[in-house]
Amino acid sequence: MHARLSRSVLILCLSAIPAFAQDTPDTIAPDIGSRVIEGYVTPVLTRFRETSGALSEALEKACSGTPEDDLNAVHAGFANTLSAFAHVSVLRFGPLVAENRFERIFFWPDPRGVTLRQVQGLLASEEPLPDDLASQSVALQGLPALDYVLFGTGGDALPTDARRCAYAEAISANIAGLAAELEEAWAEGTSFRAAFTAPAADRDPYRSSAEVAGEIVKAAGTALEFARNAELLPALGKTVEKARGKRAPFWRSGQTFAFASAQIEGVQKLIAAAGFVDGPSDLVNTYGRGMDFDLSHAREAVLAVETAPEEAFSEEPDRGRISYATIAMEGAKHTLNGELSGALGLVMGFNALDGD
Repeated sequence: MHARLSRSVLILCLSAIPAFAQDTPDTIAPDIGSRVIEGYVTPVLTRFRETSGALSEALEKACSGTPEDDLNAVHAGFANTLSAFAHVSVLRFGPLVAENRFERIFFWPDPRGVTLRQVQGLLASEEPLPDDLASQSVALQGLPALDYVLFGTGGDALPTDARRCAYAEAISANIAGLAAELEEAWAEGTSFRAAFTAPAADRDPYRSSAEVAGEIVKAAGTALEFARNAELLPALGKTVEKARGKRAPFWRSGQTFAFASAQIEGVQKLIAAAGFVDGPSDLVNTYGRGMDFDLSHAREAVLAVETAPEEAFSEEPDRGRISYATIAMEGAKHTLNGELSGALGLVMGFNALDGD
């Protein structure tokens, strides 16, 4: 059974919108949806399309048998695409969860190592590569799979390994296609964008600006919880003896902490675009700035990690830096779901990632 099926319950939960009062409190900017699209959604989706397209082009060039510099360009393109997707991943609702797009780009968590087994099996097989990668298991078609193809065992031989090259090109083309789909799904004239920017009683899925604000709060909280609980804490372990850096995403490419930092930065930019830091309510701004303060410190901590991800989680002082970052992220999430949501007049429901 495809890995995507094992995630269906989570995706259904994430696509649900908490119930809010239909009257929009004056603490919420009435144009909140338009502000978020202009200040966050459009630029991050554009960057993701551009970086994923550039990565695909770099792979095509490297796989044509050209010099080592082209492989360096592939690695740089991969890092840029990861950074771009980290910002996009914060928008974990609507188009990103439709059609399993999030899972197809970033199949995580993967505690059973499904990606490693399936990717190694595909590379070792003598069968032709699938014609349509998008129809295959989600574990075979996204960024974690490409991380192994480029940086796992045999990755340095990419330009001379025809099968590995063909598979890497297929993954990058799939990701670039998904990036284009996301941009189209948020585009002017779509029903989703209309509801997000001009919610009304007869529109689905948003009937008021309060519901749009609630979706944004939920997305920010989910992004923080996912980065903390699904990416950093499993690798950190409860004790140094239980630390396992190879449980973190993108450890092979060394991008674990750059990716986490970009996710945190994405949350900061999203709440700023929504008017929660410099918006119509001084009370909301106070809590939003408190969140931003905590998240800035979390980012600084993960960016200060000096050793490779597979070692950093078990070695001081990096272990302490990572631990501090997770504490700061949890504090920011509590402020978001508690004081800031209350100041906005929102009553947040169950977080779909609780207990995941």
